[in-house]
Amino acid sequence: MESNLNGFDNEDHTRPTLLTVLCILSFIGSSWLILTNIWAYGKASKTAEMISVVSKREMNDSTFQKDSTKTKVTRKNHPLFGEKMMSSVAKIMTADNIRKNAAGTILSALITLFGALLMWWQKRKGFYIYIAGTLLGIVIPLYFYGVNMTSIGISFFPGFFGLVFISLYALNFKSLVK
Repeated sequence: MESNLNGFDNEDHTRPTLLTVLCILSFIGSSWLILTNIWAYGKASKTAEMISVVSKREMNDSTFQKDSTKTKVTRKNHPLFGEKMMSSVAKIMTADNIRKNAAGTILSALITLFGALLMWWQKRKGFYIYIAGTLLGIVIPLYFYGVNMTSIGISFFPGFFGLVFISLYALNFKSLVK
């Protein structure tokens, strides 16, 4: 007589290939976000300073020109979109905001990593945790930088891929157990 040493019934709980691939990609992506945002947190002051310097240089180089016949500085033309964008980016990308965004993104990535790990073990709860982590990743830049074109652009990348992954995970929802 053979006893069931695993404590499981004879149910087949094989993980679908798509779910396996999605979980591995989520492990890689979440880990990458954690590492890069730890680095961003540590380099926040230097990044904010660099953005400020570049913004000031753009304003000085392209918006104003010195009139060769007169000694006053005159306006060459109206500020271009890029100049306005750099100016607004410099205002919101302070070292404090960069650190807050990095910490929030690390939290979001940890939540999605945990959700993917639960789905690796075929736990349905992991799907909902993954959704919460993805939504948090979308909202964090909007919260810390305000609702503007820069924060929407920052939210777009994790939002797009997060929603694609949620859709693909939903295809495997029936293979997840309670």
